[in-house]
Amino acid sequence: MILISMFLILIGMFIVYECSDKRINKSPYQHHIKQFRLILRYLAFFSFFTAGGLLCWEYGRSIGFISWWIFATPITFFLILWVNPLKQNKKRESS
Repeated sequence: MILISMFLILIGMFIVYECSDKRINKSPYQHHIKQFRLILRYLAFFSFFTAGGLLCWEYGRSIGFISWWIFATPITFFLILWVNPLKQNKKRESS
């Protein structure tokens, strides 16, 4: 159950990432994504709710929600790092 929920969260995050404004212009399928953007977002949120529902059904509401949150947070963090590459700041010389 945990692996299925984690997979659903990963799919949902990937769909939200592909529908983002930054990514949509780089995608080879940008025409299809723009056309079905709202449906893809609903599919992503349905995936999130299904994963949360499975975890809550298996482990109870509080533990299921915390499990969902623990699985979703690192995936979100890695997608943010993937979209926004980190660059070093130029050091200013003080005179």
